[in-house]
Amino acid sequence: METASDVLIIGAGAAGLATAACLKHYGIDALVLEAGDAPAQSWAAGYDALKLHTIRRYSGLPRYPMPRTYPLYASRDQVVSYLQDYARHFDIVPRTGQRVQTAQQTDDGWLVTTASDTFRSKILVAASGIFAAPVEPHWPGMETFRGSIQHTSSYKNAAPFAGKRVLIIGAGNSGAEIAVDVMKRAASTTVAIRNGVNVVPLSLLGVPIQLWGLLVLRLPPAVTRVVAKVLLKRAEARLQSAGIPKSPEPLLQAHGIPIIGLSFINAVREERIQVKPAVTSFGEQEVTFADGTRQPFDAVLLATGFQPALGYLDGLISFDERGFPKRDRVRSLDHPNLYFVGYNYGIAGTLNNIRQEAPIAAAQIAAQLGKISGAGKPVLAQTH
Repeated sequence: METASDVLIIGAGAAGLATAACLKHYGIDALVLEAGDAPAQSWAAGYDALKLHTIRRYSGLPRYPMPRTYPLYASRDQVVSYLQDYARHFDIVPRTGQRVQTAQQTDDGWLVTTASDTFRSKILVAASGIFAAPVEPHWPGMETFRGSIQHTSSYKNAAPFAGKRVLIIGAGNSGAEIAVDVMKRAASTTVAIRNGVNVVPLSLLGVPIQLWGLLVLRLPPAVTRVVAKVLLKRAEARLQSAGIPKSPEPLLQAHGIPIIGLSFINAVREERIQVKPAVTSFGEQEVTFADGTRQPFDAVLLATGFQPALGYLDGLISFDERGFPKRDRVRSLDHPNLYFVGYNYGIAGTLNNIRQEAPIAAAQIAAQLGKISGAGKPVLAQTH
């Protein structure tokens, strides 16, 4: 079956829902495709202990804030409930079970295919995030390892690791959180860190670290370097005292999200988590590290990150040095009728970035479709 629409959005997570809601302000009903069976599936698939590190006020999406009954830092289940409520509030009904396979340019827009259907649109919004594309490196001897190996994208809780010797490769924010979760049940927990990490406390001087991040991002670079050095001096001292290598990248120039909170550092200092350097190879029962040491393990978790889930645009777009699509904030630098929402990760908060990006993308799309008057107002506004 083939369906046509002015705007097609791939992904019914926070980015896709926020963009669809903002487009409704201009009288544009976008068609939203979702690979799963309901909105917010990537959040629903997260591990049980997952919580936001961004505060409620800056985690809500445009035109419909998070409920005031929520705690300062919402849980995974609360985020899922909020996103599903958001979809209902704006009457966004995604086409579920529609995993996009290819997107092709046509004379008048885009042709998108799934396993069962095709879709045509004038404008395409990629809001498929990163969590459907885990990075799974290979090390020599990995295929001979007799223990279990899985990416943290499939981790739910520590129950399957009770009494086991567990190695976690990678120490981004989620990897560090999962390590702290695993150590409560595992016989031993080891984290392999290749290049070092950046760590920030959840709050500083009683103020959530996200607010500090938003502040320093608004200051001139020369000022931010000074402020960041003062604010993070204590956290860096904790890293040193715990024997955890610091990232060579300055925090504000680093790619991705730092470890937020001090639970991981404290667990290492208490020797409940062991830190090792990079992995070099696997054996049948053990893993060898860059310092030449070997240790036996029963299970390995790959906290090796994700890449943009944009395989359907293969060969059509260019990427920056981090592997993210080249764009002018939200608009593709390769195609004027292609937008990216939800690919900005950092200490300011992914949901907060989506909160700002979605209205920008919607306004630019509305202008392309002639839905904004000369005065910059919606030609056909809807009230929610």
